[in-house]
Amino acid sequence: MASITTTQPQASAQTSGVWAWIWQRITAVLLVFFLGTHIFVLHFVPANMIINFAGVAVRFQSALYMIIDTGLLAFSLYHGLNGVRNVIFDFVTAAGTRRIINWLLWIVGLIYLIWGAYALMFFLK
Repeated sequence: MASITTTQPQASAQTSGVWAWIWQRITAVLLVFFLGTHIFVLHFVPANMIINFAGVAVRFQSALYMIIDTGLLAFSLYHGLNGVRNVIFDFVTAAGTRRIINWLLWIVGLIYLIWGAYALMFFLK
């Protein structure tokens, strides 16, 4: 009688994406905090009711507001691009292709982070 043996692939932090999964959850919690703070400051603080260039420039003079908006930018970029990565990885199984996609998403994310940070830093004097 012949026996059939199969080997199960061993999951590791690198192949199973544990860190991407953990950071997806961490950034979700941080997004709730940063977005909530952003909305509160914009809509419920009376001094920030002026929505024009001068009003925005005054708001961005605060280091705390700059940190909140930069954090919102960084965490939303990571969270969104990691979600795109997860969807793509559901359909792409080749390790080499996954590595290329991973690098491309990191490069796109860094480009947009630098571009967004540059736009935010415009208000600093």
